[in-house]
Amino acid sequence: MLSDTAYASERSYQLSGDITYTKDGAGYYASLTPEGAWPDIDYQSTLSNAWPPSWHLYRLLLVARQYHRNHDPRYLAALHRGLTYWTSHDFRCPNWWQNQINTPFAYSSLLLMLGAEANAQERAFLDDVLRPRIAQKNPTGQNKIWQHDIEARVALLHDDAAGLAQALTNMATVIEVTTGEGIQPDYSFQQHGAMLQFGNYGLHFVNSLLFWLAVTEGTSYAFTPQKQRILFDYCANGLRWTVFRGRMDMTTRGRQLRAGADTKRGQVLYDDLRLVRALNPAQACRYFLDGFGGPADAACQLQGNQNFWRSGYQVQMARGQYFMSVKTHGPFVKKIESINGENLLGAYLNDGVSLVQRTGREYHDIEAYWNWAMLPGTTADTTLAPGDAQVLKSSNEAAFVGQVSDGIAGLSTMAYDRLGLQARKSYFMVGNTLVALGAGITGKDPKNVVTTVNQTYYQAPLLSAEATSSSLRWLWHDSIGYFFLSPGNQPKTLVQARKSNWPAVDVASLVVPPAGTESRKTCTIMLPQSKTSDYAYAVQIGLSQKQTRDAARRFPAQVLANTRAIQAIFFNNQVLAAFYQPGKLRASATVSIGVDSPCLLMYKRATSQAEVWVADPTRTLRSVKVSINGASRTVALPQNDLLGSSVKVRL
Repeated sequence: MLSDTAYASERSYQLSGDITYTKDGAGYYASLTPEGAWPDIDYQSTLSNAWPPSWHLYRLLLVARQYHRNHDPRYLAALHRGLTYWTSHDFRCPNWWQNQINTPFAYSSLLLMLGAEANAQERAFLDDVLRPRIAQKNPTGQNKIWQHDIEARVALLHDDAAGLAQALTNMATVIEVTTGEGIQPDYSFQQHGAMLQFGNYGLHFVNSLLFWLAVTEGTSYAFTPQKQRILFDYCANGLRWTVFRGRMDMTTRGRQLRAGADTKRGQVLYDDLRLVRALNPAQACRYFLDGFGGPADAACQLQGNQNFWRSGYQVQMARGQYFMSVKTHGPFVKKIESINGENLLGAYLNDGVSLVQRTGREYHDIEAYWNWAMLPGTTADTTLAPGDAQVLKSSNEAAFVGQVSDGIAGLSTMAYDRLGLQARKSYFMVGNTLVALGAGITGKDPKNVVTTVNQTYYQAPLLSAEATSSSLRWLWHDSIGYFFLSPGNQPKTLVQARKSNWPAVDVASLVVPPAGTESRKTCTIMLPQSKTSDYAYAVQIGLSQKQTRDAARRFPAQVLANTRAIQAIFFNNQVLAAFYQPGKLRASATVSIGVDSPCLLMYKRATSQAEVWVADPTRTLRSVKVSINGASRTVALPQNDLLGSSVKVRL
């Protein structure tokens, strides 16, 4: 705890953006008042997030670390002054988390760092005032980890071996694959119900456990190899798929959308994985994180389609080359929350948002400049304010929301029914290509309905070409080609300078942006739905202007169907299809595919036998009958904890 490393006590709180340091331990020692306070902290603040009084304890952690470097008695006196100021006021926050988790965590850490130099009054405050607050009512997931983490620190302060053992045993019970809160069977992480929380609770989870794993290694208190393996598998099969070129995907970070959050979380995860790699040197590439590493990592691969069916999230990536993701929600997967003054405009952030990246900078801190009514991949009524309480409260009520994947390519589909707007939306990801189909789009006032293809930073030039008899209509921007596969789709573009507005996104964010970031130009590509009830477009990443022009003449993806009943494409010798109801699909002159139940399907004939992957978005079926050219087979679908996952069969 006294070391200046990635595993120091305050790191977990820093990654959330709730605290930032403008000085080091020596600087905060110098600015502490004779009363033991800091003039720039609003100790009376009633904010629920980034609560300013908590900064007091975290600054004392830095002063304590500096004291143990210099052994200057004046630093020790300052620490006692600072602790006295806190104990004499017992600052409380409207947010229970600060009172029951954060304050006891930081305070007990300080006493551990002081050791024998903590006085009786300081110890009594922990035992008599803070300790009774630690226990939560029915804690789950990372909140349960935090409770037992604090209990372990208190046990150490009391030289309570049995208490330490019990706290760590209780902590280990959370290291499991579950359909409750925590690590899911697909290695996503959920908290607050079926809600994806990779970059919030799910990253804190790793930080907390790696701290104790490192502390207890080689002792009788160490986590069992089985528990360690679950944690390592979560890092390899889950978290590392959320980071591209050092930045964590916005749609996985939870509600804490703040300046620099993507890079900060990427760096924290990299530091975590460095420890995991040190513990698993023979499997170093398994914990490689895109955007980091050196020559020794040149052979490490990170490519393919990762399918988090439990949490409505699918990723297609190739290290350093491209990254695509789609985030959906429905009855089985909750959209990300807006609470404690966080994620104030993110009503549509899980409504089929599809992010496409080549450089990793396309969406860095774009939250402050976005038009939140027009998020990439979404279809929405642009007259509804995404920060309105009723809009935030609403959710997608359609039950057909799911994904299918063969590990190389994938399909994410969402029937959509929200705020009077209905649609069938499918996202097909193959290699560096995203094909998006929409059908059956109806709303209360169609002239206000828009499908947004992308909204990103503007990088001149923006080129476009009209459709001809031998070429699709296309756009090119920032090394990405956009192709419009339906004659009825007439894209519009909007390039405009937008002012930074972080407080509108997160109430605790700085009102005045850093110099040079007051405004940025954004580029929005959109498809108005006033005259059409469908759309079909494709995005290819990493194309030059010439490659885009050539691809428009011979585009490799073919739309086979785009109706309320079936959405399907043929691409790279495979068929990907969403059957919203039983039906048949003519895939080619020689291939016909039929199903007797709604499902998602991928078909590929790579050998003498056809390979088929099937998934049930409704999570209600036990089987589905699939027929290829009249030859049928009943496919047993995954059940119990694997409901909604993909199953492979040969026909």
